Amino acid sequence: MSSNPFTEDHNLLRESFRQFVETEITPNIEHWEANKICEKEIFTKMGAQGFFGVSFPEAYGGSGLDIWSAVVIAEELAKSNCGGLAMSLYAHTYLPLPVLLALGTEEQKQEYLTPALKGEKIAALGITEPGAGSDVGGIKTTAEDKGDHYLVNGSKMFITNGTMADFIVLVVRTGEGHKLSLLIFDTKIEGFSAVPVHNKLGMHTSDTGQLFFENCKVPKSALLGEKDFGFYYIMSNFQEERLIASITGTASAEHAMEVAKQYMKEREAFGRPIGKFQVLRHKLAKMAITTEACRSIAYRAVAEFIEHGPGAYKIVSMAKAFVCEEAFNVVNEALQIHGGWGYMEDYGVARSLRDVRLMTVGAGTTEVMHEIISKIVIDEVSHTKQIKKR
Repeated sequence: MSSNPFTEDHNLLRESFRQFVETEITPNIEHWEANKICEKEIFTKMGAQGFFGVSFPEAYGGSGLDIWSAVVIAEELAKSNCGGLAMSLYAHTYLPLPVLLALGTEEQKQEYLTPALKGEKIAALGITEPGAGSDVGGIKTTAEDKGDHYLVNGSKMFITNGTMADFIVLVVRTGEGHKLSLLIFDTKIEGFSAVPVHNKLGMHTSDTGQLFFENCKVPKSALLGEKDFGFYYIMSNFQEERLIASITGTASAEHAMEVAKQYMKEREAFGRPIGKFQVLRHKLAKMAITTEACRSIAYRAVAEFIEHGPGAYKIVSMAKAFVCEEAFNVVNEALQIHGGWGYMEDYGVARSLRDVRLMTVGAGTTEVMHEIISKIVIDEVSHTKQIKKR
């Protein structure tokens, strides 16, 4: 794979979206952060410019470009240093919508996917519960078959866009064990309620909600894909979410490193710029090496995902685990370089650290990634031994 996978079209998209960020996002960040809000208007503006659907088919309002175009959008959002908003925007696009595209009927796509890509409807993915995070098989929210409808009861927790969403791709239990199903849940249904979750360390500009379902009648037409196959659908969809997380983490590390580099040029101590001190120059060198390593594994994961789809779960899991841990380390070093000012809000690096901390938890914890990887590696070792015996 080329070290630069981007074409001229990608570069033009990057420049166009960068201008959008500079005019529509950057001027509002301080206000959004201070008030802990995520405004619906930004979804409408994103959709109107076609930035949600860059890698979706033209038939549903997308641009029909490749996944590298989605990488461009994710990178520029991360570099805006507004992690909460970035999470809400890509959680709208790359969590529920790929599932809807892959499994939805034509009617479902026209009713939900097309307006979502236009930013006219906001989407969420409802998986996590108060007692079931990475353990998807432990989901307790039920959908009881009542003949002409499902009766949904239960709750969800930490749902991005949870209080804003017009619809939720909802994971529900429809049987024992791993028998889960997906429903397109319209949030206008009676019995549904959502409350915002504000007491978060970071991601203040992301709408996070706790959701409640009390005898919600959901029509049978809302079933997405086949009944009882939801667990397998979600396991496949996780790969795309983790891929975007690795790209976002890399870009966040790069942004923090650039901020630290600029500060080292401007800040003086003991009569000279602090960038003249070897200890800080070497710290920056290690940050640059780490960021480049993050980019290499993240881009390789993208390339393999393009070739193998969800089957690239080994490298995607590796990228997610490595990048999200190392991105936090790079941002933490950037704060250290700023000294006392890094702990303040003035340079934005404190916000970077708060926001990037979630990345080792969301979309599957680092520990879960390691468990997935270890099982694959052990199976590969066993397979190799069997071949040698033959």
